[in-house]
Amino acid sequence: MSTQRVVLPDRRSVLLIGVLVVAAGLAAWWIVAAALSANRGFDITDEGYYLLSYRWWDSNPLALTGVQYLYGPVFEWFGYDIVKLRLFRLVTVVVVHVLFGYSFMRWLRGRRPGMPRSILSELAGTALILAAGGMCFAWLPLSPGYNDVILLGALTLVSCVLWMATAVDRDRQVPFWVPVVAGLVIGVMVLAKWTSVVVIGLIVVAAVVVLAARGWRSVARGILLALGGLTVTTLVVQLFVVRLNMAIPGIVTVNKFIAGTSYTPTDLLQIYWSSGIKLLGQTLQAHGLLLLATALTTIARWRWLRIVAAVLAVGGLVVSVRHVLVDDGALGGSQHTAAYAQTLLAAVLVAVVAAAGALITHRVGVTECSRLSRENTRTWVILALLVLLPFVQAFGTNTPLYTIGFNAFAAWTAVMIAVLTGIWATPVAARATVALALVGTLVATTFIAYTGLIDYPYRSVGRSQLTYAATLPALQGMYVSEPMEQNFTKLAGELRPYTEPGGRPMLAFDKMAGLVLILDGRPLGEAWIAPKERDRTAAGIEEACRQNPSPRPPVLILNRLISAEDIVALRFCGLIFDTEYVLLAPPPQTIGLQVWVPKAEHPAVPAG
Repeated sequence: MSTQRVVLPDRRSVLLIGVLVVAAGLAAWWIVAAALSANRGFDITDEGYYLLSYRWWDSNPLALTGVQYLYGPVFEWFGYDIVKLRLFRLVTVVVVHVLFGYSFMRWLRGRRPGMPRSILSELAGTALILAAGGMCFAWLPLSPGYNDVILLGALTLVSCVLWMATAVDRDRQVPFWVPVVAGLVIGVMVLAKWTSVVVIGLIVVAAVVVLAARGWRSVARGILLALGGLTVTTLVVQLFVVRLNMAIPGIVTVNKFIAGTSYTPTDLLQIYWSSGIKLLGQTLQAHGLLLLATALTTIARWRWLRIVAAVLAVGGLVVSVRHVLVDDGALGGSQHTAAYAQTLLAAVLVAVVAAAGALITHRVGVTECSRLSRENTRTWVILALLVLLPFVQAFGTNTPLYTIGFNAFAAWTAVMIAVLTGIWATPVAARATVALALVGTLVATTFIAYTGLIDYPYRSVGRSQLTYAATLPALQGMYVSEPMEQNFTKLAGELRPYTEPGGRPMLAFDKMAGLVLILDGRPLGEAWIAPKERDRTAAGIEEACRQNPSPRPPVLILNRLISAEDIVALRFCGLIFDTEYVLLAPPPQTIGLQVWVPKAEHPAVPAG
């Protein structure tokens, strides 16, 4: 009777399986939370602005960016269903992070000969990077915007660079489709936001360095193929989406409106620098002990010093975890961005300190040569690109870079994986510290995403209060709070004689674009109206009335008294506010808003 030998997996495979299970569980946690939140809550400010611009994407060319030409057709295809658009965003986030994670691990395998030959390495690393993707849902609106296009586009471009680097490392020709895809993505990113040229330029430089290893003919080939992909994007947009001679002038016009009042590049750099230095100082103050312990663990040569370093590392981890818990450093929502930024930055600094320590200690002969010490120029360029990517892709925001930058934490997770797998010549305490920082940070990012979706959704009450089924068609399938449902329904009922049929021009002052969407109206001028940009709003109204005058005067909705600037803006459309408008009803009857309707249409006021 023959016996079959059972082959047990080695310890490295068991470890990778464990990492895969834990990382997949963390990723599933935020993915399920995002899916369950897709029909909960609604923000009438930023999210309302995005959705209103998507609703009228093909008839209102006045826009700050071209993102409406990307998501507008998708929104229309979904029947203007907000829930489906939110789920679409979730799918794109998951797909791109899986693509980036697999591309990175496929490339890293060639740089780490000691990795198991099974596909477990790729799967475990991809799951870790996907878990970090939850930061996309840390605080932003659930509906997609131009920040999503730039972030996902940047990660896709880096994935293309990684495929190029993998081919070069294996001494093979780069597949033709890689630079073509890069060109397609570049076209989409530029259309969505012109400041994306900053991150695109950085990635292109990295791609040129990678391709130059196979000669300048390879570089020229890659550039030509990328230009071909860019041309395809341009033709598709021109032929099947919107004529660029209509879209571009609208975007240019709006940017001219705000050119004199917006932040200059110098102002933005000052904001980025001051806020970045402040964040770094706060991080060092809160997590300095952990960083010091990490440095000591990498340079400890004698046994007694290694014991001291390990004890110090444990103490540093305890202190850091306490800071995270006490300072709300693992909670999502816009009110916690500064707190959780310290948590994430501390983890990355742990990896940076460990990497620097490994390189220095090898150079001075304290430790053996680690894999990280043998990297070539291409690898360092790619790692530098990943370090810079979160901040560079956020360039153009008028807030601290970390508010948008940490949404790309997946790039830093990849760097931490590269460091952890490249410092095996360092003492075990150093490796354990980096590993614990990596796992702990991914637990934190998952909790940040979960709480940002459930407890602190963007400009909304928590999920426990979002229990009332919305009855207005624009919010079909969604659940909102009881006051919001009652107020929106009441306002829609009061305005129904003035909003039917749909598409009535409306102006909602200030930051209430979502009300226009809910009332089935259309914007007059830009969809965005902000209190600090009155000149921009007036210019948009004038441009809209000049280019495409409407036979129906707009309904005016204000959360404040109407100003002289607003009245002057209406004159651009031939409307005299004092004689042609009347309050629909006292504000208490219109949910505290001032709602002005044309006097000629008001039944209580005779025309003329």
